[in-house]
Amino acid sequence: MKAGVIPVGRLNARQVRSVLLAATTPPPLHDTRPWRFLCTPGSIELYAGPASGGRRGQLLDCGAALLNLRLAVKAQGCHPDVRLLPAAARPDLLAVVRPRGLEPVTPVDRRLVEAIRLRRGNRSPFSAALVPPAVQRELRKAAELERAWLATIGDAQLPRLCEIMLPQHSAGTDAAGTDFAAAPGRLLVAVGSLHDTPLAQLQAGQAVQRVLLTAATAGLSAVHWSGTLTPARRRDLRRLLGGGMWPQALLRLGHGAPVPPRPHTDLDAVVASDKSPFSRGWP
Repeated sequence: MKAGVIPVGRLNARQVRSVLLAATTPPPLHDTRPWRFLCTPGSIELYAGPASGGRRGQLLDCGAALLNLRLAVKAQGCHPDVRLLPAAARPDLLAVVRPRGLEPVTPVDRRLVEAIRLRRGNRSPFSAALVPPAVQRELRKAAELERAWLATIGDAQLPRLCEIMLPQHSAGTDAAGTDFAAAPGRLLVAVGSLHDTPLAQLQAGQAVQRVLLTAATAGLSAVHWSGTLTPARRRDLRRLLGGGMWPQALLRLGHGAPVPPRPHTDLDAVVASDKSPFSRGWP
């Protein structure tokens, strides 16, 4: 058992290890995994760790990890009591999760937890199969459950979107060769928030992850372009979407080929045994 993994609340050490592995599964927007965890007898604390993509990208990534953590705690039959940004004097402390009480595991919970294992980025070509309207409604509902909004980008908005995101590629192809504009069967969506504060960005990260997991339960693959949303692109995209929300993530969803699983994170690298790493800076 890892040194920093101890029983927390109703969860034994093996269950805590399981939920931490789930929390560290989301592929980050950038190369580093910007989350750190501390287990106490009553809670699992989520801290911001080293990040290469700026504060907003860090909060989106940590929000995704937090959503996975919440779902994994629920899968153990416990209610995850969550406090976001609980200490103004500690901006690196992003959330405190307390496993409290018993909570029945719903079929939706089980599907989402299973999707944590399955969900991964996919830049392979998508098939021509369209995303059904019923699935699109589920994706929108998933975002709203996390206090965010999902906007579909239609064909009429696509030329302007390409100008915003790919000004150097007039054919609509990004640097990796992914067909951005004309991919058959693709669904382009933006996940956004009413505000653009750290709290809103942390909530948006949870919303994006719930959307991606919901998509995975429907057999969809995803391409995550949020790491390339510079401030200028976000402002332009906000205007394109009507000015009512701040875009936090841009996703392409569709039916793609299977992708090999990612290796598990070494928990020793992201779980502390005491608070000292946070006070001196995590290596």
